[in-house]
Amino acid sequence: MSRWLLEDAGDEELVFRPDGYPLPLARGRRALELHADGSFTALAPGADDRPVESSELDGWVVEAVTEDRLTLKRGPRLP
Repeated sequence: MSRWLLEDAGDEELVFRPDGYPLPLARGRRALELHADGSFTALAPGADDRPVESSELDGWVVEAVTEDRLTLKRGPRLP
């Protein structure tokens, strides 16, 4: 499992960088934990800014992963 931090958010694409990547300081940055099977757990800032599990990335899927960039896109819409 690896942790990735949100760098850029658009309507149809989210870009994450690996934990430790030199991102600008941010209070309560959104993150995800990528599992070996390609699934992920979304994390959002909690009341005290510590990450808590979130469902806000439901409907998003991993599009691409490289050593220093992970991209999510909106998954197929369910009827």
